[in-house]
Amino acid sequence: MSSRIFRVRLSELSRAAGLSPTTVKWYLRIGLLHRGQPTAVNQARYDDSHLRRLRLIRALIEVGGLSTDEVGDLIAAIDDPHRSIQNILAHAHRASAASAGTKAAASAAPIDDYIRHRGWRVRADSPARRDLAAVLDAIAALRPQPASGAAGVSAEVTTPDTTTPDAVYSLLDPYADAVEPLAAAEIANTPADLPRDLLVERVVAGTILLERAIAALRRLAQEHHATKRYGDPKAPADTP
Repeated sequence: MSSRIFRVRLSELSRAAGLSPTTVKWYLRIGLLHRGQPTAVNQARYDDSHLRRLRLIRALIEVGGLSTDEVGDLIAAIDDPHRSIQNILAHAHRASAASAGTKAAASAAPIDDYIRHRGWRVRADSPARRDLAAVLDAIAALRPQPASGAAGVSAEVTTPDTTTPDAVYSLLDPYADAVEPLAAAEIANTPADLPRDLLVERVVAGTILLERAIAALRRLAQEHHATKRYGDPKAPADTP
């Protein structure tokens, strides 16, 4: 861990972190939080590394939506000095992946083709590949079949086409064009001279939390443009 600025008791640590002492003791018991410096029987002192770790845990659980098991896996990766930054980033991606299963998606090949189309260098086992393929599978399943489609309503009207490479490019390129510069900026703006523990914590927190921020910003923008197009059904002053 990096510099230690203060040493406090558990009650003071929990208060500074905005958590109950019971919660902090539980994190210690299950290994999410490293042990403090023993001072007496059943007593220890804690420093800024403990406070920083508690704030990270709280952010990943409360904002990132991760389970304690998922946070534990990330913490283990963060604390392993033999893991590279890329390996830890891969752990963060797995924690934030939507699809936890291992079932192969029917759209895996189209997604592989799309990644080549973008010129991206991505691991074959990247969970984001599986997530994106699952999305294409779900879109394809929503398209009406010729025998059961509603009269006068074509599949093209109701659901995006994903049946050809060009259709997949047309569907995904606007999103990829928007997020690629964001991803490039995130990596470029990560200071390389930070101590390793601070660097990996920043990478993990940024990966998990900014993903939620991007989704929230998209929803806000959708609401804004829907209001411009369809009118505001409820005045802002009436919104609770």
